Amino acid sequence: MRKLSGIIAVITLLYLPASAHADGVSTEPGLHPYISVQEEYNDNIYLTSANKRDDFITSVSPGLKYMNSDAVSGVDLDFNLGFVSYAKESQNNYISANGSLIAKYLTKEHVNFYLTETINRSENPREQEPLTTAQQNMYVLSTQNNRAIYWRNVLAPTIEYQFGAENRLGLNYRNNIYRTDSGVSENSQENYINPFIDYWFDKRNGLHLDYGYDKGDFETSPNMTGHIGTIRYTNRVTSNAAVFGEYIFTRREFSAFNPPSTDYDIHAPAVGMTYTFSPTWNASAQVGYFWYEPATGSTLQGITYKASIVNRDVRTTYVVSLQGGYTEDYFTSENLGFNRYHRLTGSITHFLEKRTSIGFSGDIERVNYLLQDRDDWIWGVVGTLSHTPLKWLTLTLEVSHTEQDSSISIDDYTENRVMIRITATY
Repeated sequence: MRKLSGIIAVITLLYLPASAHADGVSTEPGLHPYISVQEEYNDNIYLTSANKRDDFITSVSPGLKYMNSDAVSGVDLDFNLGFVSYAKESQNNYISANGSLIAKYLTKEHVNFYLTETINRSENPREQEPLTTAQQNMYVLSTQNNRAIYWRNVLAPTIEYQFGAENRLGLNYRNNIYRTDSGVSENSQENYINPFIDYWFDKRNGLHLDYGYDKGDFETSPNMTGHIGTIRYTNRVTSNAAVFGEYIFTRREFSAFNPPSTDYDIHAPAVGMTYTFSPTWNASAQVGYFWYEPATGSTLQGITYKASIVNRDVRTTYVVSLQGGYTEDYFTSENLGFNRYHRLTGSITHFLEKRTSIGFSGDIERVNYLLQDRDDWIWGVVGTLSHTPLKWLTLTLEVSHTEQDSSISIDDYTENRVMIRITATY
């Protein structure tokens, strides 16, 4: 408890009102090895409603970052391993991994190549959604709170032909592999192929068409074949504002016919607008309606909505996202399928001066799990303070609180975390 008292004393002295995200790794071009040492106190490591167990968790994470880009090509690589040890629950000790790769190559023949890859090895019950950033603050759905090691790798290359300033014909591919040691979860693999075209008739009127073929292989659940088609027409009302209308059709077909795996269709038309306030500040909003039509059972319908505000300037970055209506959950620990869903997330980072940043992030979600006849409220807040006393050294303090309020009371939980991290970069 003496260690915890010291951490709380530091928080009191700093009077942390907000959160910032800073990993302390250099953003200068070139090759940069680094190492992070982190100490965390968690008051409910198993996310239980009763008989909570707390622990101190120490992580030592050596890593490597490489950045080299220009107007036609670039590579941004970041990878680290973490040696994680628990002071009390030593059976939870494990090696984590986090990696990301973003690459591009634009040819003189207007054939462009892009590649994104992420890898994550963890036992955190709340998994960040693949191909999203920490600032977006989005997590995959899960009703399980157990700590079990899982591994995910997402590889997403794109090739496109640019035949005008904004006209593109291309093909996306995504390979999403999920492996878990949990006895109550299942392994899965996704292969997704997505041809698309963007064509602008003139500077004001544009059309987007794409089709997605989704193939899902699951360890125990019936395998899935998905088809997703999108058509969107956009009109630029002014140089800063645009309105659009779109229609998305989704079909899911399963290899076995049973209640957890019923084939279904989704029809989802929507209208919306985007507005650019400045080169660093933009907003969008849309509203629509959906029809969920299963092969057996009742049709569901309701309003869909989505809105976001993004600002990224030199001193302040904030991202706010609101979305709701429905969501689909596949290739995760439980593959929960189609669910009613509402989510609000946000984060803000502000540099007090060149070497010190503060900020705040938070999220609140409402999920109606249809297959389990279950409703959950999930919300959390995170505050961090980051300071770089030396060019190669960054100190970070993070405090977080997470709660889940479920219609199944045994799955209710609260979790509080305090973390101090030191990162040294060459």
